Amino acid sequence: MNDVTTDRLKEIQSELATILEARLAALTESMRGTEGVTRRIVAAEIEIERHRSARTQLDAELTSLQAELSALSARSTEAQDGRRRLSAEREALALQVEGVEREVREIDAESSKMRQKVGSLNEEADSLRAENSNLKMKLKTMEENITRMRRLKEELMSSISGLTAQMTGLAGSGAE
Repeated sequence: MNDVTTDRLKEIQSELATILEARLAALTESMRGTEGVTRRIVAAEIEIERHRSARTQLDAELTSLQAELSALSARSTEAQDGRRRLSAEREALALQVEGVEREVREIDAESSKMRQKVGSLNEEADSLRAENSNLKMKLKTMEENITRMRRLKEELMSSISGLTAQMTGLAGSGAE
């Protein structure tokens, strides 16, 4: 009976180890995904900053071009051709700025989604940690229960032996 209990305990421990390994593997995979998402978020934020810097430069360049355009408006037809060229360039830059702003909005939306996903993964990790802790406590409780049952069995066997000895003694004294 002791071997059966020991074998069952080993099976339970093996199952718990397998479950724990599976949970740890899932958690590790989840953390890898979280790291990838974090890297993409950081890259997106760097890209946003680069676009903001480019926009500042483009705004400064646009201001410079507008001042130059005002100075050239007093000149002849050649100056008017130059002004038209600068106006066309300004419109192209404005379209580029709009494109950059659109990209920034899209990246902000994606960044927000990734942050939500990271939060979700953190909650799942916390849940798995709590579940792991509960499983450890259950294992400890089962081990304690098994130890108490063994002690009770030994006490019962000792009590049976004592009673058997008493019965044998009574039977022997009754025959005399």
